[in-house]
Amino acid sequence: MESESVKSNLLVRILFYVVGFLIMTLGIAISVKSDMGVSPVSSIPYTMTCIWGIEMGRATILFHAALVLIQIIILRKAFKMVNLIQVPVGILFGSFTTFSNHLMDFFPDPANMTVQVVMALVSTVFIAFGIFLYVPANFIPLAAEGVMLAVSKVTGIKFSNAKLSFDISVVIISLITCLIAIKSLGSVGIGTIIAAVLVGINLKLITRVLGTTRDKILGANAAVAKESAADITVDTPLLRIMKRDVYTIRNNDSLMDALKLLAEKKVSGVPVLNENDEVVGFISDGDIIRHLTSERSLFVDSCSLEKIEFNQSIVKLLSKEVSTIASKKIITVDASDDLDNVCYKLGENHLKKAPVIQDGRMIGIINVSNIIKYAVELMEAG
Repeated sequence: MESESVKSNLLVRILFYVVGFLIMTLGIAISVKSDMGVSPVSSIPYTMTCIWGIEMGRATILFHAALVLIQIIILRKAFKMVNLIQVPVGILFGSFTTFSNHLMDFFPDPANMTVQVVMALVSTVFIAFGIFLYVPANFIPLAAEGVMLAVSKVTGIKFSNAKLSFDISVVIISLITCLIAIKSLGSVGIGTIIAAVLVGINLKLITRVLGTTRDKILGANAAVAKESAADITVDTPLLRIMKRDVYTIRNNDSLMDALKLLAEKKVSGVPVLNENDEVVGFISDGDIIRHLTSERSLFVDSCSLEKIEFNQSIVKLLSKEVSTIASKKIITVDASDDLDNVCYKLGENHLKKAPVIQDGRMIGIINVSNIIKYAVELMEAG
């Protein structure tokens, strides 16, 4: 039964991954159709199309292959062969780009500026929704994200800053290239600015509305952020042994949802996330029981239980949100921490587990049992 559940979850993640790619490329195709400029990450492939006439899907594949080569140059010996899978992922993304652009051929060109602006706005929604589905699937990332992570790893710059620098760089390169080669803005325009601003905003709104439903469908932690979805370029003992599939609960979910999750997944506690997928607390079965017993004294003696009072307390308790009783003080470890520092934090705070945080986002959870197993394996290997 457990293997069937894992297999089912894998199929769902693959579906999210592929459909997310398709929806993202539909958004890109709509932005191309609007003729107002494309999103930053697509600006260079579209520039290749504008200047050399290369079909955009093929240009996208070439761009992704070049980005993998850049990762090899940046990381050198630290580059892992598994990252080469980003090349076929780029081929898949490029093929979807070709399909989506062909699909747009069936629609008429925008008649005026208003229609163009509307199309640019709609494209940001599609791109955001594609990211919303693709990122939490937590498979091989697109090569652009791989480059950002490589830069972040080598320079120590935060991923968010690396991404901003990357987006600005490709837009500037595209703009200068188009101005020199074809004497026009080409791939860069108002739509590029609209995408740069609104994709992130739309993603937050979509996550706020549909995030909980998405997470429940995935059946595991869907809060793995964009900056951690591609962490295959990083390899440390902590990241190697931590548990990546982490069950979580939203701070505005009901305690009934929390109880169901704890019972169904057979875990004693889970991290609590806010609407931005940030860890804001922790709730355990002990927290719920302690809160329940604090409502009123339930036990009269060791052999007597007032069932009416218990039932009333249960009804009252389950109507509350998780945030009302979740522990706000939560000890976390950073993704860059050494295992000795992790052990110190767990021991000093009498904890059996702690969330692993990278750039403010949770990418996994480390258990004492993970560390003990790792230590035993080291001893046996020695």
